[in-house]
Amino acid sequence: MSKVISIAHPNFALIKYWGKADLKSNTPAMSSISLTIDTLSSTTKISKNRQTNENIWILNGKKQEQMRQLDPTLEYLNRISNYTSGCIIESNNNFPTSAGLASSASGIASLVTAYDRLFGLNLKLDSLVQASILGSGSAPRSLLGGFVILDAEIGLNCETICQPEDWPLSVLICITDYKEKTISSREGMEISRKTSPLYKSWLDSNKKDIQTAKAAIDEKSFNNLGEVAEKNCYKMLEVMKSSDPSINYLSKQTIDCINKVRKIRDKGVDLFYTLDAGPQLKIICKPEDKETIKRDLEKHPSVLSLVEANIGFGARVINES
Repeated sequence: MSKVISIAHPNFALIKYWGKADLKSNTPAMSSISLTIDTLSSTTKISKNRQTNENIWILNGKKQEQMRQLDPTLEYLNRISNYTSGCIIESNNNFPTSAGLASSASGIASLVTAYDRLFGLNLKLDSLVQASILGSGSAPRSLLGGFVILDAEIGLNCETICQPEDWPLSVLICITDYKEKTISSREGMEISRKTSPLYKSWLDSNKKDIQTAKAAIDEKSFNNLGEVAEKNCYKMLEVMKSSDPSINYLSKQTIDCINKVRKIRDKGVDLFYTLDAGPQLKIICKPEDKETIKRDLEKHPSVLSLVEANIGFGARVINES
């Protein structure tokens, strides 16, 4: 086998983590629950570098000058495979990179999946999680599909708690800005950990929010899940805002979209929304309400584009030769 191509999808957290327990291992300070979506994807082709020992990373057709984000993951996997030469990694995202759409998570998950197959490692999930988390704290969640929990209390256990077909909700993503964010999530988390007066209470509230969200998913209670997800999102935003320097990833267009979505909900449409470290607004709704919401948002001037998605599946190999 000379090359492997794999695909992974972004996930976005409904119960979020914002902060690291340990910088070296990139371990989240708290548990999280996320949705893996389809439509958006990161595709990675990996092959052995036959010319030199250098790792080469080509992202969206452009060779990257730094391997800083990939190096810890590659070093971990190389130790397992006993591989001492380089790899050629060609990654492509079909959506904006570093713009609050979890491109790092899907990119790292696809890389780990492709490497595992190329070298015939057949790693168990816990090893795939360890490899992924070194590159992105949310990447382990993109290894799996559906509703996924990354439990920081029991050794970073990662598992699907509801399969896509068991609760087929719809997702609409309002793209309000294509620019890369000026503060990376990793940098922002460390600023908040060190400076936000709300950080400890944020940590302390995590366990209850996880339990509430998990119960809502088990019961398929849309309203209960939406309530805890929105409250959790705004707690994270307050931690960011109270940091020094203050962190704000939202744009005026994001706020305009939130106001519009709230008006749609006031008309009796079931939906809830969430935000991450970026200006893009994610809306979760019932499939029968998607077209109604879509019609209202497509005409909104703050929505540059609208991405339709469903709950998706985990990372997988799509070609090998």
